[in-house]
Amino acid sequence: MMFTSGKSVLACASLFLALAAQTSAHAMPSIALGVSGAPTRNDVQRPSTAQPCGTIDPATTLDTSTAIPAAADGSVTMNVQNFNAGADGSTSVSVQIDQTGTGKSFVAGTVTTNGNPAPTAVETDKVVFNLPAGTKCTGGTAGNLCLVSVKTTAGFGACTVVSQSAAVAATSATAAATTVAATGATTTAAAVTGAKAGKGKKAGKKGAKAAKAQAAKAKAAQAAIAKVPDNKKVGTRAPRALRRELFADLD
Repeated sequence: MMFTSGKSVLACASLFLALAAQTSAHAMPSIALGVSGAPTRNDVQRPSTAQPCGTIDPATTLDTSTAIPAAADGSVTMNVQNFNAGADGSTSVSVQIDQTGTGKSFVAGTVTTNGNPAPTAVETDKVVFNLPAGTKCTGGTAGNLCLVSVKTTAGFGACTVVSQSAAVAATSATAAATTVAATGATTTAAAVTGAKAGKGKKAGKKGAKAAKAQAAKAKAAQAAIAKVPDNKKVGTRAPRALRRELFADLD
């Protein structure tokens, strides 16, 4: 019985350690949706396609959460806090942005400065990402909030909120318009080049046809010349005929 009890205790201890190892694998943005103040291990979520903010509801927490202001160039700097070392405590993240703030229309953002995929200690790492060109945050009562889903390489994270001033929104819209214009100009140039190439090909075919016609005319002219009697022979026959006529007259 004692041996059996010892095995049970050992099994329970192993299970406890396994669960402890699983729950220690945590990291999240240090300003998080629905979290007041600095986040704790219990605030960590598991963002997914079905639940981009985990169990936190954006509809009831967007306006009451602290927002990170976006810079004039559309970049956003945030901190990512881990609660243990190693790959499970990764602060290397990917981000998805919903400019409506509803949590239903996410698109990928670009991370330019990322965290540590395998930190050696509990730490806070700086992460910088860019809002997609043309992003206009329209969420919240003020109509200037974006919702950002942050997910670490270990599968943990949470959502955070980004605020966008009118000037930043205008800059983003201008950048997007410039990109569209440049793309349109490139497309137009390609179309003009194609048209010129088409005209050149058409002109080449027309020139070849004309050359062929001229060659045919030249061949016909040569054939006509070949039918004309030899001038030398004609000249030889003409004096003889004239002499016969003269002698006939003399008779």
